[in-house]
Amino acid sequence: MALHAPFAATRLYPVEISGWDSAEDFFVEKCELEWNEESGKQVALKRALNDSAVLLVRLLQDGDADRFSPVVYEASSVGQTESGLHQFRLNRVVPRQREEEISAAYPGRTV
Repeated sequence: MALHAPFAATRLYPVEISGWDSAEDFFVEKCELEWNEESGKQVALKRALNDSAVLLVRLLQDGDADRFSPVVYEASSVGQTESGLHQFRLNRVVPRQREEEISAAYPGRTV
C-alpha cells in the first residue's frame, strides 16, 4: 500500500490591504488572502510594490469591520497572474527590540 502525503489545504480570507505602492502613493485595496501551508500567505494586487514593501493587512468579516486590527507584513514579489495582477508573498514583520531592552537583557553588551 502506497502512502500519500496529506493534501495541503488552501484557505481564502477577505482582507483590506494598505501601504505605499511603487510610485510611493498610499493605497487601500480589498482582495483575498490565500493561505496555504506550503506556499504561505499570498495576495494578488492591482498595484505594483517595491521590494520588501511594508503592508498593513486587516481581516474583513461580515458585520465586524472595526473588530480586527491590522497586522504588519513585508511583501516579496512572486510574479503576475494571467489577468495582470501582481502576486506577493506576505512575511510577518517582527518588531525590533529597543536598545534599552537589549541592554537590560544583556548587561555589558553594546549595541
